[in-house]
Amino acid sequence: MKVLKKDDEDFPQSLRNIKNPPRELYVEGNIECFNLPCVTVVGSRNMSEYGKKMTKKIVKELVEAGVCIVSGLAVGIDTVAHEECLKNGGKTIAVLGSGLNKVFPPENKELFNRIINSGGCVVSEHFPDEEARKIYFPARNRIVSGLSLATVVIEATYRSGTSITARFTFEQGKKVFCIPNCVFGKNSSGTINLIKNGATMVTDGREILYSLGIINQLKNYAEIVEQQKMNKAAMFEKEQLERLDGETIKIYNYIKENGIANVDVMCNELNMSIQNLNMHITILELRGLIMPKTSGNYCISEMLYV
Repeated sequence: MKVLKKDDEDFPQSLRNIKNPPRELYVEGNIECFNLPCVTVVGSRNMSEYGKKMTKKIVKELVEAGVCIVSGLAVGIDTVAHEECLKNGGKTIAVLGSGLNKVFPPENKELFNRIINSGGCVVSEHFPDEEARKIYFPARNRIVSGLSLATVVIEATYRSGTSITARFTFEQGKKVFCIPNCVFGKNSSGTINLIKNGATMVTDGREILYSLGIINQLKNYAEIVEQQKMNKAAMFEKEQLERLDGETIKIYNYIKENGIANVDVMCNELNMSIQNLNMHITILELRGLIMPKTSGNYCISEMLYV
């Protein structure tokens, strides 16, 4: 655990000039996350299926562009935002309303550990053994918004912690983005009010990225996504090949080099019995490295086509 005081070099620059900055931060994990382009994603604890779906969509698109996701580790939208970020190989920062030794909510202790182990970090302004208290959460939200370039509100009731985070974002001179929802829904009253008061309505992550200047053209976004796919495919291939023996790798390389490989041809060219070849092909299929194309023919898995 690191303790960062306001005058320390590693104290987040984005928090130095907010109103009532924390005097010190307790941090577990990678403090380099503070130097990444960060966007806060928050919303209702009682999320709808629509809210969950939109959180996953927005977070995935932001992470693919290299954005670090900031949220509050609360149940609902916060939890989905952190988890979707990790699922897509991104970095995320969780800000607690308790000490780091008293994770709240307790059911997110495992998520707390995954965030740290995946290169993200968890921060709090409270002493490590401080229990969560209701009055801590509104103040916590100034840090949630302060760490980021902007805040994205997925769903929110009219009076909620999410709306408080948005208010802090406005006060800090930053942009608030809101996802549109049914006007009759309880979780839309807060977002509708925010839009009426200056928030920008968006429907996908690219609009946010353009508005913040992180990407300037659709072409840039497509290139970023393509590079992300290439990186994931290369990592997956490397991890799987490390678990295989030399003969199985030889067969995989043969299929990869030829595009489509026939079983009978491989038996002849690799001087291998059909029983032995089928054993290795089964292993490669189970590893997700190859797939059947037509009868007796194989090619590399679709996820490796990038």
